[in-house]
Amino acid sequence: MTAEVLRRYGPTLLAWGALLWLRPGPTPGRRSVRLCVLGLAVSQTLLTPAVVHLMQVVGLGGVERLAGHLAMLVAASAGSDTLLRLRGRARAARVSLVWAAASGSLMALLFALTPDLRPQSPWVMEYCVAYAVALVPELVLVALLCLRELDAAADRALRLGLRLIVAGCCAAVGYMAVRTTVAMTARVPFDFPLGRTFLLSKALPTTAHVLVLCGVAVPALVKWLRLYRRYRRLTPLWTALFEAEPSIALEPPGRFTAVVGFPTPLRLYRRVIEIRDGLLAIRPYRPDLAEVPAQADEYGREALGISLALRARAAGGPPRFDGAETAGGQDLSSDTEYLCKVADAFGALPTGLRGAPRRCARR
Repeated sequence: MTAEVLRRYGPTLLAWGALLWLRPGPTPGRRSVRLCVLGLAVSQTLLTPAVVHLMQVVGLGGVERLAGHLAMLVAASAGSDTLLRLRGRARAARVSLVWAAASGSLMALLFALTPDLRPQSPWVMEYCVAYAVALVPELVLVALLCLRELDAAADRALRLGLRLIVAGCCAAVGYMAVRTTVAMTARVPFDFPLGRTFLLSKALPTTAHVLVLCGVAVPALVKWLRLYRRYRRLTPLWTALFEAEPSIALEPPGRFTAVVGFPTPLRLYRRVIEIRDGLLAIRPYRPDLAEVPAQADEYGREALGISLALRARAAGGPPRFDGAETAGGQDLSSDTEYLCKVADAFGALPTGLRGAPRRCARR
């Protein structure tokens, strides 16, 4: 019972979770990806037993199937549109959208002509064939484009995501072939009992949905984990600078900040800027690197120089207006990585050397 509930509702929850995880962005590609995931989420939701039962109660039984199938077509079309435009094939993307719109219209017409959803009823087989003709080309196109993108993908997480999407599309194409064959058996003189087994009729479509959703979510999840790791690596250095100069923080740390402190690209950017502001504040107290004892690498020397500057500033000594400037990267990404390495070295310093003594730190 638990396994069946998980099979029926698990992909739905996964789809909505992935949609919430993929934050809106200004780029058309991000919007298309979110539209693809939204289509999967709506399709899965409409085909759950709870929604099917509700539609039967209100006298609209069967409409959820058409809406769910159209939502799936929207998801596949959005996926192919994203990949085609990524490769600069805008004309092919428009053709794909026209194909999806025409196929969806034919599906709606055939559904309206169907008196009921029994397999032997008129137009049911035709509707199933139309659904396969509409969806399978989009799935094949998505799989082929993902395979082509594998050659250009340098990131391992992205390559894994593309492979999962290809596997999901292949599983979905296999299910559509099985489903269409089963629908045809009601009107032609042959049977296909294998198509009614749990493996092909239930497990295969669920697997296809999960694979595609995981393929979309894995790169985003890995990207966030990398962002979170960078954010945490900067914490020791940021904390020492904040204790010396609290004005660098737009939002001082506290309980509320801990609750809403879910790392985002904007919060990481702000942390980098705040660290740079803190380094600028202690710059007049920084010794020349030539005066800093030799360390294992340049990051260790930078970290020790920052620590000595914090201690000199806290001791109330005269500033050195010719203090050394901290090096950095050429852009935001490289500068963030540079500061992460300095923060790692700073956190590795003995406790007594990590910044100013607390009793002397400015407030």
